[in-house]
Amino acid sequence: MTSPIFILAGEPSGDQLAAHIMRAINLHYQSPAWIGVGGALMQEEGLSSLVDIKTMSIMGFGNAILAYQRLSVLADRLVDQAISAKPKIVLTIDNKGFSIRFAMRLRRRMKAVGWSAPIIHCVAPTVWAWGGWRAKKFVNTLDGLLCLFPFEPEYFRDSNLDTHFIGHPEAFKNYQLKKRVKGKESESRQIVLLPGSRQSEIKLILPEMLVASKILKRHDPGFSFVLPALPSLLPLIKYYADGYDVDIVEGSGDLISILQSSTAMIATSGTVTLQAALCGTIGVTCYRTGMVSALFGRYLVDLERVVLPNAILGRRLYPFYFQETVTGKALASALLDAVEDQSANERLLGAACELKSLLTGNKAAFSDLLVSAIQNWLGPPKKPA
Repeated sequence: MTSPIFILAGEPSGDQLAAHIMRAINLHYQSPAWIGVGGALMQEEGLSSLVDIKTMSIMGFGNAILAYQRLSVLADRLVDQAISAKPKIVLTIDNKGFSIRFAMRLRRRMKAVGWSAPIIHCVAPTVWAWGGWRAKKFVNTLDGLLCLFPFEPEYFRDSNLDTHFIGHPEAFKNYQLKKRVKGKESESRQIVLLPGSRQSEIKLILPEMLVASKILKRHDPGFSFVLPALPSLLPLIKYYADGYDVDIVEGSGDLISILQSSTAMIATSGTVTLQAALCGTIGVTCYRTGMVSALFGRYLVDLERVVLPNAILGRRLYPFYFQETVTGKALASALLDAVEDQSANERLLGAACELKSLLTGNKAAFSDLLVSAIQNWLGPPKKPA
């Protein structure tokens, strides 16, 4: 493959997913050249990033409005890079607001210069939580869509968009499920706190999680608390956690082992809830955001489907608290209910097996599903797995 592949991711979760995709393509297509934007994980797979990925991580309607001009200039720069390099394909990963803006501008420029390449987006718009209006721009702008969840292609069946289920990389990991025995002395009493990967989430959510930890500790002195922290967020987390009996662990590389060794978790809604469910870890989920974002969220989002495991299985595995209901008292009470429910662990273990089957498509490796889809645009693999 002589032409490069353009790839764009704008936040830590996108960096992780894009790195999985790049690894699979590198394996099957003889390590093509990569250009675009990404984080450290993507750079390990061969990407030379045009800008720091941190400049693109925006959460919430209000923040997006404030950052519009800066991100608009960046989108134009990336369009210029893509037009100049003429890549084989263009891959955008999640970060839907920026990705679709970039794709629309790139499509117009392609038409103007008389050149084109397939534009493929990975991570479908969550029409199952937001409603179908969110999908229109994707259908009108993209050539292809790669979906992480098996039920998503159905939402685009009546469109001309070439849509494929590629599985979820998290489901292909080797999770060691363990049945917990209530009252067994050797059982962990560790609670893991997972307040998110953005500064705004730390500021809005972590304080209430810490209050919950204090309440839980008073209820049962045997509880201990661990808080994994990304290096970039460590100073902020230490600031808020000062004075609380919480063990802060730098880095997120051991998150799965921490989840598997913990009694339960308190987590923000996001990919981490899927990881917890695949580990069979009980817990409670929550989210708080700015006033403007919350206002839009109440009217536009189906809050019953915000938590990924709940949405995928169509039933409530984890209770979800939003905005003003996210209080230390509410989180502590919900967690105690989960911990003291003797059937909760068995339900989560069964759900973990169900999720793994659904999200792997019963394939042995993520690359199997990914390459089956991507060869529609890259052609047959150049070397066997």
